[in-house]
Amino acid sequence: MINLDDPLIHGYLLRLIGEDGITLIQKMPPNDVTDEEICNVLNPLKTISREAEDKVKKLKAEIKTAKEKGEETKKLEKELTAAEKEAEKAKENAVGEREITLNTVRKILFILYENKFTICHRERDANSGWLTFRWQIKMGGIYHQIEREKKKLHRNLMKRKDYEDNNIFYVCPQNCLRLVFDEATETEFLCPLCGEDLFFQDNELFKQLLDKRIEEFEEVK
Repeated sequence: MINLDDPLIHGYLLRLIGEDGITLIQKMPPNDVTDEEICNVLNPLKTISREAEDKVKKLKAEIKTAKEKGEETKKLEKELTAAEKEAEKAKENAVGEREITLNTVRKILFILYENKFTICHRERDANSGWLTFRWQIKMGGIYHQIEREKKKLHRNLMKRKDYEDNNIFYVCPQNCLRLVFDEATETEFLCPLCGEDLFFQDNELFKQLLDKRIEEFEEVK
């Protein structure tokens, strides 16, 4: 299991899948599990509440069927009363639990899959043809992925720095757009969107910030 307390890993995953995704990784069972099973693990109190409600519905259905057949229902009604109390208590306990929905779980799993951090097995039911996806965490390559992302970001910063160094910029006072000198001359230094006069933008501060960020990357190397 990866060390989620590592600031590098935690920061990377936070940007990729958010706090809910990190919680999912922390609580993900080691064996192959479905998205619904994962959702149940992430929301234990709401799962208990839902199961209690299902039990109440099942007992009500059994009582209705028994009455239609003219059978004794006292035992079932007693069970129903106890089940309703349990369901109400479970519902109250689940009120304060922050829910991570099934849709959120599925979204996180597919993001992890796209980044090769999960293994997904598909099982098709022979009778219904229904597909079931079973998931397993596999994050052994996370350091390699982070290194690739760092190199990509460093290249982008260098390209942006070169662009800022080799151009003169003019901007619209209404923040419509930002043009390089040649583009500004073509519009006669007027904003093509709102017609305002463009004015020169000093980008020295921005270049200094880029230099600092690039320096930080090179120091880490």
